[in-house]
Amino acid sequence: MDGSPRLLVWNFTAEEKERLDRMLEMVKAPPAHTIAPERGHLVVRDILHTEKTADEPFRCDEKIVLFYNIPQKGIFFLIQKFKDAGLPKPIFAVVTEHSIEWPFSKLAEHLVEERDAMRRPQEERVGGDET
Repeated sequence: MDGSPRLLVWNFTAEEKERLDRMLEMVKAPPAHTIAPERGHLVVRDILHTEKTADEPFRCDEKIVLFYNIPQKGIFFLIQKFKDAGLPKPIFAVVTEHSIEWPFSKLAEHLVEERDAMRRPQEERVGGDET
């Protein structure tokens, strides 16, 4: 199995992916690999290491970036470069030994739930401060 560092991206437009690829090339980072909708229901391990496809496409409007085998320092560097390049703000996540066994569709739903849960207390504080 190929354990080389990789970025997996979901739901980037062709223009956004092109800007991302240019930025990654400039900083000599590993190239980004797009997760196609027909692969969205596969287990992350299969997305990383096979060419399999699922029976039906996955639909999700969120932009997601998964870091696979990239050192923490590199992850922080790349997140900053995303901001510097004016790319849309995706949900960033690291592929772990646990999440690599999840279908990407389940992982995406979990990441959206986590992000929304993190936003709620902040929105409640902001709303509570105005009254």
